[in-house]
Amino acid sequence: MHDMSHAQAAHHEPTSFIRKHVFSLDHKVIGKQYYGLALAAVLIGMFLSWLMRIHLGWTNYPIPGLELLSKNGAPGNVMTPE
Repeated sequence: MHDMSHAQAAHHEPTSFIRKHVFSLDHKVIGKQYYGLALAAVLIGMFLSWLMRIHLGWTNYPIPGLELLSKNGAPGNVMTPE
């Protein structure tokens, strides 16, 4: 016969970050995931709104990294209507 104390001792909490926070079914961890996703969405939205406001205020100001998004739509890192 198997000893039940050995079977209970073999089951332990997941220790890696991915197993605990990404693949979790615990409602507390899922709540933290929603909080993190909402915080990331707010920060990305703020950055994009600042970028839009800078473009509206200074239309000819070159925006660094804009050529990575679209080679045709940002000659010289300046957003054009096209």
